[in-house]
Order: sequence, then C-alpha cells, then structure tokens
Amino acid sequence: MGIIIILIIIMLIIKFNGAKIKGNVGEKRVANILSTLDNTKYKVINNLMIRTERGTTQIDHVVISIYGIFVIETKNYKGLIFGSENDENWTQVIYKNKGKFRNPIKQNYGHVLSIRERLSLDSSTNINPIVVFTNRATLKVNTKSPVMYDNNVIDYIRSCNSIVMSIDMVTRIYYDLLMFNIDSKDVRKEHVHNIKSNLSEREKKIQNNICPRCGKALVMRNGKNGRFIGCSGFPKCRFIRN
Repeated sequence: MGIIIILIIIMLIIKFNGAKIKGNVGEKRVANILSTLDNTKYKVINNLMIRTERGTTQIDHVVISIYGIFVIETKNYKGLIFGSENDENWTQVIYKNKGKFRNPIKQNYGHVLSIRERLSLDSSTNINPIVVFTNRATLKVNTKSPVMYDNNVIDYIRSCNSIVMSIDMVTRIYYDLLMFNIDSKDVRKEHVHNIKSNLSEREKKIQNNICPRCGKALVMRNGKNGRFIGCSGFPKCRFIRN
C-alpha cells in the first residue's frame, strides 16, 4: 500500500507541473483578451495572489468596474469537459482516456470569498465569478454559473451593464488589491508547494477510505444510479469518491 501511495503522489506532482505550464499559457491568452476592454471603464489585474486567514489564494484574473467585480478562473484543458454545478469534480475525456479535476466553479467560489474577506466587502458588493475555458476544450457542462469559452468572456462582461458601484469605490478596490498583491517569489513558491502537499494529503486520505472533507470514514452506499463510495457523515458531508 505504501509503494502505491508514493507512486500516486509522484504521478500527481508530474501531472500538476504539466497542468501548471498549460495553465500559464491559457492565463496569458485570457489576459490578452481582457486587455481589449476599455481601460477607462475596466481595471484588470492578472495573476493576483492575496493572503487571508485561510492562507494564500492565487486568482487568475480580476476585472473591477462600476458594473461589478468579475473574478475569472481560466482552464486551458483540451478534450470533452463534463460537469455540473454541484459536482465535486469534473471529467476531462480525450479519446478513451478520462481524468478528473476539481470543479472550477467551487474553486472560483473560494476566490470570491477570499476577495470579500481581504477587502472586508459585504454581500451587497456585486462579485461575478466566471469560469473560462480556451477553445482547446469542448464543453458539455450543465451549470447556472457562467462557464464559457474565452472568446465569449468580453461580450459577457460588457452585457453586465447595470451600474452597481461608484467610480471612487472602483478605484479604492483596484488599488487595495494591488497593495495586497503578493509579488514575493518565495511566497508564490510556497503557495505552489502547499497546493502539491494538499493534493498529496487528499489522495492519501481517499486511498485510506477517509473523507478528505470531514475526516470520517468512506463507505459503500446505495443511490438512485447504483452503488457508490461516499462519506459516512452524510447528509452533513456529501463527499463522493469518483
């Protein structure tokens, strides 16, 4: 069992580094697209990293305007992408190969919470999470939250044209985020290391039939679509092993 876990950890690290390179390419592409927004109306910050009580958070893109704050998570995946709003993980299919990745809607929701927490913004401040895929992917998703291709993101942002913030507030939020942005290479390296460690620890727990969310046992359960492995803490914890 120990050797299997070590091999899984090594595979996760290799996969993470490959995904990071592809992710950087996608983020640069979306950054270039966002640069076409009218800079007198929209303030754009790319590759933002802020610290909260829960640790550091890296956010691909933030757009601030009188029409609201847009928090954008970019995915540069190829193949068919399947998923729905509340899934723990989404599925990437390339020919006969399948892979799982964290639901980007839930991932981006964490980014929104981090911005609210760092800037002490209440729920009345309009923050719009957007998940963007490059055109390498074919989306087969069922969501209420906006999930789109990168060539549609500008039109979506411009379609949100109700004024919800003053120019003074836009300026304050923009400069506060720039002030809180972490440029330190050491801190950013530590952030990447923590992500890798969290992935490894999560996989260890799942392999040992421990729920990575609440720490209770994973057990075989019966559902409408057949048997599956889920958390024994249901309904308080709804984790499902994919």
